[in-house]
Amino acid sequence: MVKQGFQFKQFFIEHTHCAMKVGTDSIMLGSWVVPNKPQRILDIGTGSGLLAIMLAQKVSDKCDIYGIDIDEIAIEQARLNGRNSPWYQQLSFEHKPLQELSETHQYDLIISNPPYFTVNSRANKKQSKSTRVNARQTLTLEHQVLLKQVRNNLSLGGIFYCVLPFDLASGFIECAQSMGLFCIKELHVSTKPEKVAIRILLAFSTNITPKVIEKINIYNELGEYSAEYCFLCKDYYLNF
Repeated sequence: MVKQGFQFKQFFIEHTHCAMKVGTDSIMLGSWVVPNKPQRILDIGTGSGLLAIMLAQKVSDKCDIYGIDIDEIAIEQARLNGRNSPWYQQLSFEHKPLQELSETHQYDLIISNPPYFTVNSRANKKQSKSTRVNARQTLTLEHQVLLKQVRNNLSLGGIFYCVLPFDLASGFIECAQSMGLFCIKELHVSTKPEKVAIRILLAFSTNITPKVIEKINIYNELGEYSAEYCFLCKDYYLNF
């Protein structure tokens, strides 16, 4: 049986049974993270385990990485990908909603590519799989719930990373700030230099520091991957 997935430089992600396949958003997010020697990492909505495994490549072998998801089939896929990676001993995945995560467990780094589309009844009728609807829309994990749980589980000095559509960022940042999570870094993502930003990568801390704002284009004027995108993702893409 032919595998369906994505080959990275040091690992393969099979996503045959995952509602959300390997995509640019997660690859950029995992590449953008700068770990500060974390001991424990939490990946919320891990899906195929991509972000958890990308971070495993970056951190010490003493760091434990825990991924959770409400999709039981996706968790089985994540476990398979974890077992087949060089960092299998550090990775663990569990079928668990975020709301059931114990607040006694603190994480130095939390990462998520969260659901972000508001509920769309017309779109739901067109979707053949409820798992994809749940993965794409804020049905089971509203952003307020996500941020509250992140705040409860983020260790002192820890960082929370996520990616969102650009037009949802301001409301998300305001909600986070009301809970004591302050945006310290932004990466504005456009497809091409002449286009407006469509995605934004965000980093939050419980400490207030001057915010760093950067911009990146995925493609250049010729329609090729831009130099800055290649540099960002060079540790993962085979051809970069």
